[in-house]
Amino acid sequence: MEIKSNMLGDLLLEAGLIDQFQLDSALSYQRNLGGQLGAALIKLGYLPEETILEFLETQQLYSRVSLDELTLDPLLLELLPAPRMQQLKVIPLELRYQGKEKILRVAMVDPTDLRLIENLQFITGCRVLPIVAAEEDILRAIAINKPDDQNLVGSDEELEDFLGGHVVDLTPELEVRFERLLQVFKEKGMLSQADIERINGV
Repeated sequence: MEIKSNMLGDLLLEAGLIDQFQLDSALSYQRNLGGQLGAALIKLGYLPEETILEFLETQQLYSRVSLDELTLDPLLLELLPAPRMQQLKVIPLELRYQGKEKILRVAMVDPTDLRLIENLQFITGCRVLPIVAAEEDILRAIAINKPDDQNLVGSDEELEDFLGGHVVDLTPELEVRFERLLQVFKEKGMLSQADIERINGV
């Protein structure tokens, strides 16, 4: 199969697993609610997750990994803390060196998500090689491997409750500095725009 694009939607469309209407609907869903395209296709009922994973594996585009007996090296948790893994729905598997270059193998649901890969490369300082895994398996492996001092991020409602209970009045000068700090976190991939808006009560 000739691959004209590395975007998941185009690959599935070319393979005949979805039609153009379904792709457009999923892209619209993704633009409005965020998340990954694969998750949008699953939530809209167009494809089961297993079909997407099997497709990526059988096309020999990406290898698939089982996370059942995964034990994370503490070094990987330093590169990518557990709360960040849960937010991005990824889990690092192995760090190796090729000359001076650091290469990080990362399990994710949608290995064609270039924005996510670039974000991970920025956060970790490594070249990221994506591996396919089911979202449920990723989240379970994160929960099993997380250190006791790394609390996982809860639901949006839980985050809002937490932020709502920790509101302080800032002076104008501190407010400016706080906004700058939030922007730094955003640039480093530690916060999304949605996180910032929730913090600011937007």
